[in-house]
Amino acid sequence: MLRWLRAGIESNLERHQILYPWWVPLASHLGQVLSVLVALVLRDALWPLDPLLVCVPLVMISPLLQFTTHRWLPWWADSAGSVLAAALLLSRPPDGVLDLAPVLLGLATAEITARDGLREGLSVAAIGQLVLVGAAIRPGLVGAPLYTFELLLGFVIGAMLLWQMRALIAERKAREQAWDRATTAERERIAREIHDLVAHSLSISLLQVTGARRALRDVGEAASADETADAVAEVDAALADAEQVGRRAMADIRRAVSALADGTSERHALPGAADIAALVREMADAGLAVEYDEQGDPSTLPDAAGLGLYRIAQESLANVVKHAGGEAPVRVRLSVTGARARLQVSNPLPTGRPRPDGLGSGLAGMQARAAQLGARLDAGPAGGDWVVDVRLGSGRPGLELPCGRTLGRMETA
Repeated sequence: MLRWLRAGIESNLERHQILYPWWVPLASHLGQVLSVLVALVLRDALWPLDPLLVCVPLVMISPLLQFTTHRWLPWWADSAGSVLAAALLLSRPPDGVLDLAPVLLGLATAEITARDGLREGLSVAAIGQLVLVGAAIRPGLVGAPLYTFELLLGFVIGAMLLWQMRALIAERKAREQAWDRATTAERERIAREIHDLVAHSLSISLLQVTGARRALRDVGEAASADETADAVAEVDAALADAEQVGRRAMADIRRAVSALADGTSERHALPGAADIAALVREMADAGLAVEYDEQGDPSTLPDAAGLGLYRIAQESLANVVKHAGGEAPVRVRLSVTGARARLQVSNPLPTGRPRPDGLGSGLAGMQARAAQLGARLDAGPAGGDWVVDVRLGSGRPGLELPCGRTLGRMETA
């Protein structure tokens, strides 16, 4: 029975977004029923049967209707039974001084205030005060000021419960918003990681496929069996490298997606600024004409800063392959001085094919990484070259524009 009643109360509270525990409204209504019973005892109205016994169903009809049918009565209907029962009881004062009939009005005021709001609670308190004034004038209620204080106390208790519930709702909403922001930020981070990984792998694969195509032309132009065999071997090696890069990329993507879905605890070392040299060598081995100049010790940079610079260099080289076809020479320069670092990636703009204006996700991702590091990133044409210039520790973070560039003078490599 209690489990069924609890389920009904919780369902009703949840449907109307009331965050009180199930026992709070139950205790309020039980307190009102107990007050009526004690008031009847004080008036000797329990036995033999007395017309005042109608006060018991008057107080019980509202909670029974709401708890059993899951209906939600308006404040005036919910409090009507309690106010009417108090008025009937106060119309016949008890023999002694003690009376619990006014307590019924205080409990009803607290319940309506906590459930429906301050205005509704004040309305019930005002009606209750009118009942007390009428009882004090006609039947001669003793201790009316004390019962008025009980009404005020009921309103204050209800207001405190209402404030607590509203504060709890606001806190839950703030937590949900913080969770949504953290989830969105994590998804964006993972999306950037996968984008950089795929872009890098595809760039190397494109370079190797380009080399395979050139080797196939050499096969057609070969003048001897030895030259044909060498050209075929070059094609096979290039395609094998492309296949290996593709498989490695698929494994990395699968691992990233698995970590996102399952929360695996497996740890993998992330690249840093010291790995930019290996990145450049990998691109050069794949056929990209690239020069690399490194000054200082990149391993002294923090892990987060090193990873950000590595990803920006990776995306920049991928953009070179995408937009310039890997034919134009690329210059990569990295200089590290203490906590400061500067990364520059530049390549001649391809003739006849203008560089996009930066509306894609590549430059946006680089801007996001630079913003996370507090670095300044400039990306755009300069003196016939396309230059990506990242300065870390300059204390002048760049301002991102809608096109993906930053304000500030572009310096050539």
